[in-house]
Amino acid sequence: MSNPLIRSEDHFVLLEPDKKEKIVSREEAIKWLGDWFKKIDITTINQNENFEKEETLSKFLEDTCELEINSGYVIKWFAVRIDPD
Repeated sequence: MSNPLIRSEDHFVLLEPDKKEKIVSREEAIKWLGDWFKKIDITTINQNENFEKEETLSKFLEDTCELEINSGYVIKWFAVRIDPD
């Protein structure tokens, strides 16, 4: 179970191999994750989930912190708090 404080976060750091880290909004992170799910065989993750639904992607984003795309190619993300200046 993830920490409930993560759910209050509105920004995420996205990490992909050989790419610079990106800080994005929750909405952008959900879209990014959804784009990855369109590229992989999701039946190996959970056949009962519909990863085209934003609610499912949001829950996956909150409950998980990485996804193996191919053997040895793993994308990762984590919630961050951005304090206003």
